[in-house]
Amino acid sequence: MARQGKILPGVRVSKADLAHIFGTELSIIDIWLCRGLPYIQRPKPKEGEIPNERDWIFDTAEAIEWRISTARVEEHW
Repeated sequence: MARQGKILPGVRVSKADLAHIFGTELSIIDIWLCRGLPYIQRPKPKEGEIPNERDWIFDTAEAIEWRISTARVEEHW
């Protein structure tokens, strides 16, 4: 039985892994980032380098909680 009021600890995953977990494309994760999707770490490329998508780190529990809360808001639009 799940504990009420407590969030189970998440797992740290890359951007590609998070997209896979949600069953969506990387471009949707980019949109969610613009809308406030929480992250632990973002890429820090050196000048002139292209950011590596695998350098993003997300906590799955935080991402899922954020997505549930934003889905509720979107439902009222």
